[in-house]
Amino acid sequence: MFPVELLDFYNQNKDCKNVSHKTFNESYNDVECAYYQFDFNFDTELFLNECKGIDHLFSDHRKGERLSGYGHESWQSLTLHGIDMNKTMHCDAYDYDSVEEANYHWTELCDLVPNIAKFCQSLPYNFFDRVRIMKVGPGGYIMPHSDGKQRMFGPLNIAINNPEGCEFVFENKGVVPFKAGTGFVVDVSNRHIVINNSDEARYHLILLGGLDANRI
Repeated sequence: MFPVELLDFYNQNKDCKNVSHKTFNESYNDVECAYYQFDFNFDTELFLNECKGIDHLFSDHRKGERLSGYGHESWQSLTLHGIDMNKTMHCDAYDYDSVEEANYHWTELCDLVPNIAKFCQSLPYNFFDRVRIMKVGPGGYIMPHSDGKQRMFGPLNIAINNPEGCEFVFENKGVVPFKAGTGFVVDVSNRHIVINNSDEARYHLILLGGLDANRI
């Protein structure tokens, strides 16, 4: 059973439309565009099988905020680049003062999902911050929230799979048209939700860092 607030948000925003620009430019002043699409050429079935092979290793993400803030259900993660495979949050959550002090690096998870890791490492980043596999289980959700007050085209969100019935919805911008093999640079300052009304887990890659989006 999904929370009423989540369903209200979904029903009020699912049919809205996002303004589209032909090229990525995070400095647009109109604040209308909430996401930019990029298509990738990787073996989606191979990547999905790698995720399923490590399913038992996933850790609950933002476990302490399940009933407040980033309220959620069945939201889990593993870290490919960061402090440790099972440390999925920003370094300050683990009492580090900076990324440099935390010594972000490619974790042991890369050996378990070699094809996913090689793909991530091949992307046009000047530097990598956190790189994670994010899972939303069947019947899972992430409540309405915003990740910042100002325009934030930070994460590149790439769908390894996206089951029918699983949707990422922006306030006033509608459903992000995820499908396996597509990615979006998203403005997470806009309020948004994830709702997985399916019987399959959803696996996405979330990459943060110095992306040169014009080279994708």
